[in-house]
Amino acid sequence: MTRRVGTFVYLGALALFLLFFLEWTSPGRCASRVPSCEMEQVVVTATRVPQAKVELPSVVDLIGGMDMERTVGEDLTDIVKKNSSVDVIQYPGMLSGIGLRGFRPEYFGITKHCLVLIDGRPAGATNLSTLLVDNVERIEVLKGPASSLYGAEAMGGVVNIITRHSTGRPSGSVDVGAGSFDTWYARAAVGGKASGPFDFDLSAGTRNQNDDITLGNGHGTRPGTTYETDYATFRLGAEPAEGWRLDLKGDYYYGGDIEAPGALFYGDSQQSQKDLRRYGADASIQGKWGSNRTRVVAYASRETSDYYNKYAYDYSTWSYVPTSPYHSYYSETRWWGCQVQNLYSLMGRHDVVAGLDYQAIEQESRSYNRDGSRRAPWSPDSRRENWSPFVETVWRFLDRRFVVTLGARYDYFEVETKATPYKTDFHPGSESFDTVSPRAGVKFRLNEVLSLHATVGKAFVPPTAAQMTGYSERDVGGTVMITRGNPGLGPETSWSWDAGMGVAWKRLGLESDLTFFVTRVDDKISTTTKGNVTTYENSSRAGMAGAELELAWDAGEAFELGRSIRLFVNGTRLFHARERLDGGGWQDIHNVAHWKVNYGLDYDDGRYSGRILARYVGKRKDYDWYSPGYPEITCDAFTVVDLSLGMTFKRHHHLSFDVGNVFDEYYYEKPEYPLAGRSWYIGYKFTF
Repeated sequence: MTRRVGTFVYLGALALFLLFFLEWTSPGRCASRVPSCEMEQVVVTATRVPQAKVELPSVVDLIGGMDMERTVGEDLTDIVKKNSSVDVIQYPGMLSGIGLRGFRPEYFGITKHCLVLIDGRPAGATNLSTLLVDNVERIEVLKGPASSLYGAEAMGGVVNIITRHSTGRPSGSVDVGAGSFDTWYARAAVGGKASGPFDFDLSAGTRNQNDDITLGNGHGTRPGTTYETDYATFRLGAEPAEGWRLDLKGDYYYGGDIEAPGALFYGDSQQSQKDLRRYGADASIQGKWGSNRTRVVAYASRETSDYYNKYAYDYSTWSYVPTSPYHSYYSETRWWGCQVQNLYSLMGRHDVVAGLDYQAIEQESRSYNRDGSRRAPWSPDSRRENWSPFVETVWRFLDRRFVVTLGARYDYFEVETKATPYKTDFHPGSESFDTVSPRAGVKFRLNEVLSLHATVGKAFVPPTAAQMTGYSERDVGGTVMITRGNPGLGPETSWSWDAGMGVAWKRLGLESDLTFFVTRVDDKISTTTKGNVTTYENSSRAGMAGAELELAWDAGEAFELGRSIRLFVNGTRLFHARERLDGGGWQDIHNVAHWKVNYGLDYDDGRYSGRILARYVGKRKDYDWYSPGYPEITCDAFTVVDLSLGMTFKRHHHLSFDVGNVFDEYYYEKPEYPLAGRSWYIGYKFTF
């Protein structure tokens, strides 16, 4: 094995030397026959710096402004799931999360397998539904491991929300709308050049659903599904000198009186309500000096949740009974950190990006009895601190037709469980660990149409503070059951590789990519029990493999019709996604469908526009949490079709008509929590 690795290293070094020699002696300009020097689609997520998508070895789905405008949905989860083949857990009541490449979707906590960013910095949200879609220019979905760039949680991929930066003549929009379930919304946005060196963006809006949703296929009304949301964003920027920028940004989300129905199994007896708030802000400076481009970002976020139960447990009847709402739980999560990076351009063709990230996260929670008195929360308060130097390199050879990326990152963590009021069965503690995450990729454009790409990388997900340092006791029938953290616990790690072929035939309006991927997860954290003591160990494994397809054909461009008629499809076929059970054997990873496909048709002639979109989700596994023994069940497949129509008149006026779930499908993203049936919305937008 050692000899084989040494041979690979030798051959790789020889190949890089030959490429450098060819590049050094080349004329140093893009050949006129290669259109890929055009920077038509630029993304930042795959390398942390702007780079042409045609040069990327990684798979990145781009969700643009028109995609978001023509997607029928309420929040970011709807936008992503209908434009990129991801797995979803989504509840009525503004609670959701997504998963990429076979990883189970996660919708709470700070430890996930899919990382969410805003303009490249951590989004500061545990719940995807609290992230804004207004004032967003595009969303980049990077599929595959990205811990070499972003560290923890980027095991399945990264969702990066790119906000709008308006620097031209001031412009804006005002739109209002209404629709099913007594829904109405209003929002406004303005941005552009201000006086002197300053520019800005402002947006604000509200959306209220005042009536309960109706379920599909005649299943009636679902009580307890109303909500109210308010949100706002701002950005103030300046160019104090040529090549340099300063930006200060902030965003705010408030979800008030959000009704959360319980599982159908309980009928109306487990209704609850919640108030959600999230604040985020960052300040950045970036500029170019010589062959360097430097960027420094400082950020902070705060997320709070207040829960109100409308039920109580009656021990005399062993059942849940309705009661007056009472404050049952409060949680708060705070993020702050900074990112420092510098890009050095080597010979005008190659990039070397090096930097340092720092992040701290604190979590606190409080629980309350029905009479308002405090009681011990389920989990202790905790803190996680992380320092991470990294380097990423991009090497371009043969007139930029051959691109190699190499990178690595070192992460050092300190985790701590803190003394928690009313939690007397617990002993605080702290531990530390570190890990290294390398990644490599290659992209080779054979000609103007065909290209090949491949990546390989390591990623990790850190253990929680409670898993490493926790200690709690619980009396069960006279026996003290102990749950103890494991100070020697390490992060979950994975190795992934993918390889694919892309087609970009501009004359025919055709663009497609087919990618195969394989992921192996080692050191998965599981629980072990010996006697009355339960602890955590890196003793489990998981594996995923599949194929991803992205295809778009614009008939209007191909036949020069003067309008866009675009057929599109994006989908994922998982060959397997399974994890090893504690007692041996394997099972499918739950809430992950082996087929996920979005397909449809876009039309736009400048005056009339529209989209019809179908989203198919195949069968997936879950536990039946409402039957003795929690047997495994198979969830039904479903297809949901949406329709969006628009008309622009007198340049500044736009009317829209959207229909969600056209065929009134009865479906759910999580068993026992069905989502809305057919719904319609009409809107008016004025631009200036």
